Amino acid sequence: MQAPEDRTSAKERRAIFLSYRRSDSAPWTGRLAADLRRYFGKERVYLDIDSNLPARDYVGELERALLASRAAIAVLGPDWLSSSNDQGQRRLDEPADLVRVELETALRHGKAVIPVLVGGAVMPPGPELPPSLQTLSRLQAVRLADADWPYDFGRLLETLEGHGVLPASAADAASPGEPTLLTTRRYERRLQASRRRAFDALTGAVELLRYPIIEVAPEAAMVTFHARRGGAVSAAVVDADPGHSTVVLKLPSVKTGAVAGASVALAFATGGFSLAAVPALLAWQRRFAVGFFDNVEGVLEGRGVGEDSSLLPGVHAWRNRRREV
Repeated sequence: MQAPEDRTSAKERRAIFLSYRRSDSAPWTGRLAADLRRYFGKERVYLDIDSNLPARDYVGELERALLASRAAIAVLGPDWLSSSNDQGQRRLDEPADLVRVELETALRHGKAVIPVLVGGAVMPPGPELPPSLQTLSRLQAVRLADADWPYDFGRLLETLEGHGVLPASAADAASPGEPTLLTTRRYERRLQASRRRAFDALTGAVELLRYPIIEVAPEAAMVTFHARRGGAVSAAVVDADPGHSTVVLKLPSVKTGAVAGASVALAFATGGFSLAAVPALLAWQRRFAVGFFDNVEGVLEGRGVGEDSSLLPGVHAWRNRRREV
């Protein structure tokens, strides 16, 4: 089969394709898709191509979606391997089975395929799979347990990052020619510490949170770094009163009210928001700023850092646990 021409826009690239069987894992897949979309952006997660399309159109749409994806997640529930049709035949043994076609297509195009086990499922043995899918049994799976979902989801994010699947960057969040209305949003907090002590705590928090550092300017008491879900962030310490300092945090943001009612793509590295999603972006920025200031104070007071507020709730638990192992 000839692969269709890749006409995906920059906004569609680095997406995730979700493969699942409705009768086997629909509830878990719905929850997973919602979490992935909150982290990567709605348009970067492919789910539920219209299965009512004619077979030829479906395969063409499937290949276009997979060509636009960095990774395919195969959601395997307890009945994924044994699911059968009305005649009692195992679905995976049918060459036209949609789940089989999805995974065969992903493997044929060299996409990263990540098995995700839900509902107590285990990896299927190779001999029990069709020859075209036996590679699946040799792949490293990620388990998503209901009781440990936030932790396990963090592990899945780590696996996706290892395959180059990251939240959208400023370079590809908007399509060429789309206007972007960027500004800088400022947050600050007053600390009971000298400028030097506050700057040491500031840089210490950035290092402990493992944010990639772009530049440190001791003479200006400023550090520039990348938050995990955002673009370049700058933080600086300025003098206030004797024995007190103010930490100023500046984040790239979007101008509100400049083009009221327009659909303007935001070139900010949190997943390609539209103007309608600005309230969610601002809420994330406030949450990040408050959590970041709390971590700076924690380092200043000798308590270290707590939750990484740039991540989804619960993901920090995975990162901390991984460091301790």
